[in-house]
Amino acid sequence: MILAAFNPKGGSGKTTTAVNVAAVLASMGRTVLLIDLEADLNASISLGVRPSDAQPSIAEVLVREERPAAAVRPVDGAKGLFLITGSPALVRMDATLRNIREPERRLADVIKPLMPQFDTIILDSPAGYSLLARSVPLAADQLIVPIRAEYLALESLAQLLSWYRDFHAERKTAARLAGILLTMVDHRRQATREIIDIIRRHNRRGVFATEVPQDPRVAESPSHGLPIVAYSPASRGSRAYRQFTAELVKRTARRVR
Repeated sequence: MILAAFNPKGGSGKTTTAVNVAAVLASMGRTVLLIDLEADLNASISLGVRPSDAQPSIAEVLVREERPAAAVRPVDGAKGLFLITGSPALVRMDATLRNIREPERRLADVIKPLMPQFDTIILDSPAGYSLLARSVPLAADQLIVPIRAEYLALESLAQLLSWYRDFHAERKTAARLAGILLTMVDHRRQATREIIDIIRRHNRRGVFATEVPQDPRVAESPSHGLPIVAYSPASRGSRAYRQFTAELVKRTARRVR
């Protein structure tokens, strides 16, 4: 299965979600590949890869300079977890791929040969509606939509869901929405509680029960090159991501049957 943390709005928790779901699934005995699709390499850095050591990356794979398998690397200290790094070259990828046939399907094409090697492939999507971002729903089977519980994120979610409905209707092969994940939640704030109530009321079956709380250790963990579930296993953020991954596994398993 190919999962993607997908939300065109930046700062929603996509990278943290992708990295930690990948780490938890690997700890459960699955063979997992995380693909970093961001030019700032945040997912790669969060797993201990320095930008100077990030080649070959997904950028070389997308332009056919490297075979997909050549870009796969094991993640130190995480049995069963593998990574294809991001690259600053992804900033120019729209222009680089614009003259090829069906450029939005290039990502799916380069991932396909890797699928037999892994139980799960997870995509850390870029922000915005670039060519590469629009490629993600055509490559993934299921989309996880992380969202902060705040007003501007609520407006962005409405725009995303409208765009996705049109995109799915036009392509007919786009990924399904696994669900919306509330991140950086602080129930002490009344505004947060009100936004959560709105999101849950208008997306009754689409919002995961698990909420990821505001936790300073989540922000600390990338500087140590570790996902929060490894950096601080007993923290609130770690417990939430383990609970969320278990919920995600159950939800996607029901849909596969």
